Amino acid sequence: MNFPQTLRALEVHSKTPTIYNFQIGVQQDIGFKTVMEISYVGSLARHLGEQRDINQFPDTAKFVDCTVAALFGVTCHPENRDPFSASSAKNSDFLRPYRGYASINRNTWSGTSNYNALQVQVNRRYTRGFQYGVAYTYSKTFDYANDDTNDVNNGRPYKAFNYAPANFDQTHILTVNYIYDVPKVSRHWNNRWVRLLLDNYQISGTTSYASGKPKDLTVSFTSGTATITAGQTCPPGSIQTSSTLCTMITDFTGGSINATPKITCDPMKGITGTDSSGMPYVINVGCFTNPTRLGDIGNMGRNAVRIPSIFNNDLAFFKNIRLGERREVQLRWEIYNIFNHANFRDIDGSLKFGLRTVTNADGSIGAVIRQTEDTSFGSSTSFGAATEALWPRSRAEVIMERELLGA
Repeated sequence: MNFPQTLRALEVHSKTPTIYNFQIGVQQDIGFKTVMEISYVGSLARHLGEQRDINQFPDTAKFVDCTVAALFGVTCHPENRDPFSASSAKNSDFLRPYRGYASINRNTWSGTSNYNALQVQVNRRYTRGFQYGVAYTYSKTFDYANDDTNDVNNGRPYKAFNYAPANFDQTHILTVNYIYDVPKVSRHWNNRWVRLLLDNYQISGTTSYASGKPKDLTVSFTSGTATITAGQTCPPGSIQTSSTLCTMITDFTGGSINATPKITCDPMKGITGTDSSGMPYVINVGCFTNPTRLGDIGNMGRNAVRIPSIFNNDLAFFKNIRLGERREVQLRWEIYNIFNHANFRDIDGSLKFGLRTVTNADGSIGAVIRQTEDTSFGSSTSFGAATEALWPRSRAEVIMERELLGA
């Protein structure tokens, strides 16, 4: 048996999760055989399950050794001095409130979520060889955790670091479907062969757009050193351990929860370029910087960016051929994603910072902290780039999608 053990605990006075749903809408015939419906739809969930680690050690707990603290430029108060050797605090399990245990994941019933949506539908009945339907939803879904098995960040400001768009939130969803009967050529040139070859054609299609879902990013700080010219200073996020050496800070907080990056601009704007493999960036990677000093917790919360949106156009041509009074043959030519628009499944959400030595313009040696691709501190990074495209859908998937959308 391995020690210390991770435990699970349940809240003593549990509550029953409750969901409140409400909706109000208006429907109106706007003429031209067309009906419009506008609705507000809302949902509130209360007493949802959350998981919290109640055995986390606080920020700066690892810095109680004054010898180590001095190396990192941290003032050590006498009452926090480690009575043991400098190496005794390396195992963080000795710093936890409940000693002898690792994480104690407690399931509570304090989670909440909310959904608010504006839904608009416009439908024209099949009249004079034409039918169409438009469905649009503008919505927001917010919660504090993906599900009851995911830890909420209770070592940081609760709302700022946990309350965010839900993993499945899609702000805009638009679907347009239509059927059009091509006018019969026999109306102008009526004979048997014209009726057989040029009449009874139909065109139908579905156009859909959906905003990208939120993406939770991960961050790591790679240990390492870089050389500088004597007299120069180390970049923010590192410490100077000698006159010519900088050391990367990998633990900014000294607690159970390390720092997150700093977001300096809107990462969903100003997106340009591709990574080293040619995949396009779908977020602005320049908006992320490393923490600058010990005690800096960063400001990046949960689900800080979104994966790419999905846009698709399907088109179908039908030819109906009558075989007597009771039988009919239909020839179909269906084209999925007719404009060959690339839809991406996911992005690289692993943000890594590393320290490297560079040559300055004046020929001196300096150090910088950059986003890195691997532990060798390569100059390129795939963070923020699309990782793979969605596979073409099968016909069965398209049919199922149309049934769900009512197309």
